Amino acid sequence: MARSRVFLWLPVFAPRARRSPVRSGLLLAALLLVCCAEPPAPEELHFRLGYPDLPSSLLIYVAQDARLFAAEHLRVESRVFASGREGLLATIAGELDATAVYSTPVVLAGMSGEDVVVLTTLHRADGLTGLAVSRAADIRTPADLRGKRIGVTPATSSQLSLDVLLAEAGLDFSDIRAVPGQPRELITALEDGRLDAASLWVPSLLTATSGPGKAHLLVSDVYSDMSMLVGLRPRIEARRTETVRFLRALMRAQALIRRRPALIESTLRPRFPQLDADQLAMVISRSRFELGLSNLLVTELRQEAAWLEQRGEKRNANVRIRDLLAPALLEEVAPESVTLLRSPERGLQ
Repeated sequence: MARSRVFLWLPVFAPRARRSPVRSGLLLAALLLVCCAEPPAPEELHFRLGYPDLPSSLLIYVAQDARLFAAEHLRVESRVFASGREGLLATIAGELDATAVYSTPVVLAGMSGEDVVVLTTLHRADGLTGLAVSRAADIRTPADLRGKRIGVTPATSSQLSLDVLLAEAGLDFSDIRAVPGQPRELITALEDGRLDAASLWVPSLLTATSGPGKAHLLVSDVYSDMSMLVGLRPRIEARRTETVRFLRALMRAQALIRRRPALIESTLRPRFPQLDADQLAMVISRSRFELGLSNLLVTELRQEAAWLEQRGEKRNANVRIRDLLAPALLEEVAPESVTLLRSPERGLQ
C-alpha cells in the first residue's frame, strides 16, 4: 500500500524593519502638534445695524462697550437715526441687516404688507412717551387738548401715545390741530410758542419738561413703549449666522447688566448728559431691558394693529400679526427667552 504524505503549511512572516528613533520622534511630535493645536478662529462676519440714540438701546451700548460683538467674531457697522422709523425704512430699502425700532412703525409696516420680522424685544417702558405741554396753554387734562396745536412725529410711538391720550378724553385725532415734525423741531416750536404741546419720547420728553418756565408733563397711565430688533425676512434668512452671533452678543449684554446692575447707569450717563441724576434714575426705574418673544407681545401687537386700523390705517388682508414674529433664531441662542405658543411659521425655522 502506498504511504500517504501530509504537508503542513505554515505562514511565513518577514522580519519587521526596525523603525528609526529619529523618525519615531518626528511622528510623535507631529501628532502632539495636531492634538494640541487650537482650532482656527471663526471667520469674522459683518452686520449692518441701525438704532435710535435713546436709552432704550442700552443692550446695544453694553455690547459695544464690552466688545461683545467682537467676541462673537462679528464686525458691526452702526448707523444712528433720529427715530426707529427712519432706521426701519433704511432696513426695508436694503441698507441695513436689522434695526432697533419701537413697535408702532413695525406694526404699520406689517399691516402694509412689508415682510418685516421681529427677532426679539429690546426693552419695555412705562410713562416715558407723552406730552410736553406749554405752561402758557390751558391744558391740564387730555380733555383740554381739543382745538390745540399739538406737535407729533407721524407713524411713531409719538402718534400712538397721543392717540391714547385723546381716546381717554373721548377725542379723536381730528379734534386737534396736529403739526408734524421730528422731536428737535417740535421742541423748538414749543419753546417759540408755535405749539401748545408736543408728543415726545425720552430723552426729549424730559429735557422739554425740566427747569423753570419749561413745559409740564402729561402722560397716559395705560400706554407702554416697546422696542425690538427687526429685519426683513429674506435678508435675515440669508444672513442667519451673522444674526445668531448678533443675538448671542446681546444675550451676553443682558447677562452682564443682571450681574452688574450699576452698569446700566454708567453706560447711559455719558451718552445722555442732558439728563440729570433724578431723570436718569426715573428712566432706569421705569424700563426693563431684556430679550424675548412672548404671547403677551403678540397680544399687544395685535391690539396696536386693531387700534391703528380703527384710526383709519389700512391693513393688507393677507397679513397676520403672528407672522411678524420669527422666534427660531432667538431659540437657537436662548430657548428659555421664547415663550410663544407654537404655530406654523413662514421661514426662519
